Amino acid sequence: MISVVCVYNNKQVLREYLESSLDVQTSGLEKILIDNSQNKYESAAKALNEGAARAKGKYVLFIHQDVRFYPETWLADAEKILDSLQNVGIAGLAGKKDSEGVMSNVIHGIPPRPASYTRIDRVETAQTVDECAMIVPKSVFDVLRFDEEVCDNWHLYGVDYSLSVRNLGLEVFVLPLEAYHRSAGYSMSGRYYKSLQKVLRKHRKEYGYVYTTTGDWHTAVPVSLFRLLRRTHVLR
Repeated sequence: MISVVCVYNNKQVLREYLESSLDVQTSGLEKILIDNSQNKYESAAKALNEGAARAKGKYVLFIHQDVRFYPETWLADAEKILDSLQNVGIAGLAGKKDSEGVMSNVIHGIPPRPASYTRIDRVETAQTVDECAMIVPKSVFDVLRFDEEVCDNWHLYGVDYSLSVRNLGLEVFVLPLEAYHRSAGYSMSGRYYKSLQKVLRKHRKEYGYVYTTTGDWHTAVPVSLFRLLRRTHVLR
């Protein structure tokens, strides 16, 4: 069974996207929905840690409120794939291995468009996965939770977790499953760069580059320089 953990701030969006997908699934599931409409939680890491601590499934799916997945066997298909893999640390629907590009079968944005032009028809390994949808074995989560100190807002908690499970000798995977994400996912705010600085500092001894779905980051380069290059369109 998969436990589905979602932090939401808009009940209508939650109902239209995520819950409409869950309602038609053929396999058993556990829903853990965390209401943050009153801004009770200041970070995704804290909210998701609390939700996942209650999970009883073999796997925990952390997913955004505005994701719709299909078909009705999606959860069963995901669990079957995960059961066939060895050494799973985390698996996502979008991820990056190196500088070659994002791997994903997700459609996103309004109007809908591919999140990546590198579609996959098999499971791929990655360095990091995107936070829109991530699955972690409960046995792994019981050992390693999201880092609430480094990821103290709503960004990069999945990237940090991906790097951390790799440091434990576990694998990061991208699954060849379909989904629609209403958001295009480009939230490069000041808080994003604050989290980025912390993540790069935490992992710079193990990684020269951190590859994410929103950019490639050299761990020895100051984040202020990345921001300048983005503003001047040198980096895209």
